[in-house]
Amino acid sequence: MPQLLTLLLFFISATSFAQVAVKASANFPQTRWSGVEAPAEELFDWETGSEFALGYWFRLKNKRIEFLPSVYYAGTSSGDLDLRELGAAFNVNIYPFDFGGDCDCPTFGKQGPKLEKGFFIQLTPGYARYQLDSPIATFESSGGFTFGGGVGLDIGVTNFLTISPIASVRVGTETFAGDLALTDVNGLPIANASLKLTTLQVGLRALFRFDHKRY
Repeated sequence: MPQLLTLLLFFISATSFAQVAVKASANFPQTRWSGVEAPAEELFDWETGSEFALGYWFRLKNKRIEFLPSVYYAGTSSGDLDLRELGAAFNVNIYPFDFGGDCDCPTFGKQGPKLEKGFFIQLTPGYARYQLDSPIATFESSGGFTFGGGVGLDIGVTNFLTISPIASVRVGTETFAGDLALTDVNGLPIANASLKLTTLQVGLRALFRFDHKRY
């Protein structure tokens, strides 16, 4: 995954003095089977994983549609398997109860009920690569698109800091196991199986507005 690691380092340097968001999430991965019938007994008992994301914030001038392109790193495990995911997402936050809001300022600086100003629907198209490590081999995916969405609520702390709890789901379109030799519960090889990941997430985002003196 050297290309995405390079992207992550570039993103950190590019957003050092702008509107920066950091997010930490608890991930609950689930395996999707295609190409073969899913086994009666789930082979992957994924542990609750963790994810860290770094993003840059901007918005439309006259409508409450905000953008937060981000890069992220996630990890989880199942028995002796370790799965890592490195990706990028173009988060789009839509505020349906304040769609006409034209204040270029954080939620804390807006007037009105907090739910009306702070509730948003999030759309998250993106791209991800996976690395699956087993005791005998390592598989790295070539990368594929992801899509998903969620809901969140901005809670203004100060003009400098906004905290947002977010619940979301991310659906991967690329296999995370590929041609890695896998067997079922009876020790028989699994052939022609495409294993993909759906991840439920509960996270907390902190948005830092270093330009807060403008408003």
